[in-house]
Amino acid sequence: MDETRSWMSRLPSLDALRVFQAAAHHRSFSRAAQELHVTQGAVSHRIRGLEEALGQPLFERGHRRVEPTEAGRLLLRAVDEAMDTLESGLAALGRPGLEGLVVVSCSPSFAIRWLVPHLPALRAALPHLDVRIAAEDRLVQPGHEGIDACIRYGPPGEPGPGAAVDEVQLSVEQVTPVVSPRLLAQGPPLSSPDDLRHCTLLHDDVLRDHPGRVGWERWLRAAGATGVDPRRGPRFSHAHLALEAALAGQGVALARGILVARDLAEGRLVAPFPLRLESGLTYRVLTPRRGLRPAVRQFVDWLVAAVRDG
Repeated sequence: MDETRSWMSRLPSLDALRVFQAAAHHRSFSRAAQELHVTQGAVSHRIRGLEEALGQPLFERGHRRVEPTEAGRLLLRAVDEAMDTLESGLAALGRPGLEGLVVVSCSPSFAIRWLVPHLPALRAALPHLDVRIAAEDRLVQPGHEGIDACIRYGPPGEPGPGAAVDEVQLSVEQVTPVVSPRLLAQGPPLSSPDDLRHCTLLHDDVLRDHPGRVGWERWLRAAGATGVDPRRGPRFSHAHLALEAALAGQGVALARGILVARDLAEGRLVAPFPLRLESGLTYRVLTPRRGLRPAVRQFVDWLVAAVRDG
């Protein structure tokens, strides 16, 4: 018994391993600090303490990025497996009678524009599921913080190498201008992209600096438009805000197809031009690679089919 206690006392703390895991997945101490709501100095201190306890470096430090060493990669695999097992066990203890509970993390725009309107169809198809939506911009890794599945918009392959997640693509986004029928009827007419010079352009700043993103400048260039200033018009932090402005007749918004498919089908918005420009960004659903519960798998299968069927 004394020997067991001595061995247990040499194990790193769960808190230190959680800090290491976040830093290794993000390849960044600062992003790990953001996820864990601590300072970057606290992350660095924990990592140094862990390296001293283990007697070897776990990261190669760069200017803006850190990379796990061979020892760090070995430890990360062990920590991922241990955390998955621990969280699965705690979930089973903490959810008696809630086998159908699925907690989904997604952006506010996806929640408002797609997931919430489709909840009646989900309840009809899978009435035994209890889906709870955590709508936030903060990126949470599935399998952590009580999150079962994450729906993300961005470049394929996130959250990065080493993350113990599976990814299923929902859509390759095609972007096109949309406008309310009322504003279109008021004029001026939108016979060609050049006519957008008479309109208020509505912008959203989601992943504004990502090279795969389609903004007004890129769409207008692809459309061959002349005389249209792509920079003018109000800007919004989220896509659903720009689309709400378009629905209210305040201007023309660039829309991702998945967010406006229902509005276009039901006539609340109109796409005046045929050009749909494919983005380098996609919607994907991420789930833990291990310990996936049947309820989560059923939700993911339903989600993929529902997006495919429009």
